[in-house]
Amino acid sequence: MEFENIDSKYSLRDVARNIKLPKKMTPELAEVLGIILGDGHLGYKKYKSSFTRNVSFHGSYLDDFDYYELEIKKLLKELFNIEPVPKLYRKNELYVGIGSKSIAEFIKNLGVPIGNKVENNKIPKFILESNKEIKRSFLRGIFDTDGSITFKKYKGYHSKPVINLPMKSEIFIFQLVELLNELGIDVVHYWEKYYYPKRDKLYSRRRLYINGKKKLAKFLDLIGFRNPKHLTKVRIYQKFGFCPPNLPYKKRLDILGGRLDPYSFYDKQTISGD
Repeated sequence: MEFENIDSKYSLRDVARNIKLPKKMTPELAEVLGIILGDGHLGYKKYKSSFTRNVSFHGSYLDDFDYYELEIKKLLKELFNIEPVPKLYRKNELYVGIGSKSIAEFIKNLGVPIGNKVENNKIPKFILESNKEIKRSFLRGIFDTDGSITFKKYKGYHSKPVINLPMKSEIFIFQLVELLNELGIDVVHYWEKYYYPKRDKLYSRRRLYINGKKKLAKFLDLIGFRNPKHLTKVRIYQKFGFCPPNLPYKKRLDILGGRLDPYSFYDKQTISGD
């Protein structure tokens, strides 16, 4: 897909920083769009007689810093010739902001909504109509940011893989199901209620599940993860056949580095009694 009809004007600041914009849709750009629609934000704020435009990425500073440094940073440099510096925001929030008129306008024109996208989120039409390589890359960006992988306990060990992804936007979940089914990946999804303590309020959302060893293998083969917080769990599972739950990212690195024994999180009595 060529971007002949997408109008994005460069500000003087953009020109000074030598910011560039992609000329066509690529797997790398599709992945970044997935990341933005997952944990990103497109902001427009009026200041006196003008607007400030900002594209930002959010995540856990402890869990997602390596993801930004190893993957997102590389993608942003390749696509836009920019290397924003990650910041620690609040207690443990990773914040990466890109203040650029041209990039923000470009992302908006590709179909990413401005402001709060939680309930109105949807996959841009051109992604739905793209080839499978573009769709796989987009899905990777979504699952790397909004998705997670856990392992249910079976015969004493946490050895049954479950990929899940929650979303308040019903249409977004249905579109994701459509793309995954097109790739031959079967999923289930349900409504669920969840409590948000900061607002002392009960909310509804849909949660998508990809369950089991065979489906995980297919997901990894066709889409895969780039985010190390997910990859460390997968690699522990592939190496030992299970992955202990609720471990901090650094402890998972210790297991993979041979500095921590994953069996130490289980006792023989618990295993034999399961």
